[in-house]
Amino acid sequence: MRCAQRLLEKFGSAWLEGVPREDSNADALEKMGSQMDNVQLGQIPLGIQEIPSIPEIRVFQTQEIPQENWMTPIHNYIRRGALPEDKLQARCLRYQATKYVEYDGVLYKRGFNQPLLRCVDLEEGNYILKEVHKGICGNHPGVVRLH
Repeated sequence: MRCAQRLLEKFGSAWLEGVPREDSNADALEKMGSQMDNVQLGQIPLGIQEIPSIPEIRVFQTQEIPQENWMTPIHNYIRRGALPEDKLQARCLRYQATKYVEYDGVLYKRGFNQPLLRCVDLEEGNYILKEVHKGICGNHPGVVRLH
């Protein structure tokens, strides 16, 4: 009884229905729950449900296709050595890529005598700015201290 009460406390809501004692199946289940041996098990009819009682929910996994942004050419060059067809653009990309490093799939900008700076896209940048100005940071200390 105490075990059932502990289990009931874990549910948000539950209801119990009384089953008449004349029903031998309920009586056998009750006795089986209160005894250690399974003598009553042969008295309980076993039914196999061929069709699920609840409808099957289909779940389709999708792969998130990364959006092209300003970091894409740098990522492609660092990962695969991919360069644009135009020689001038390829030369600029090679020079620009020397300022970046990729770690665990995330692009960081190298700095002189400073920690690596995590590169973000437009959506992440907008979120960061909102947090700094209005969110958890509250009022920021000003343009002098905000780097």
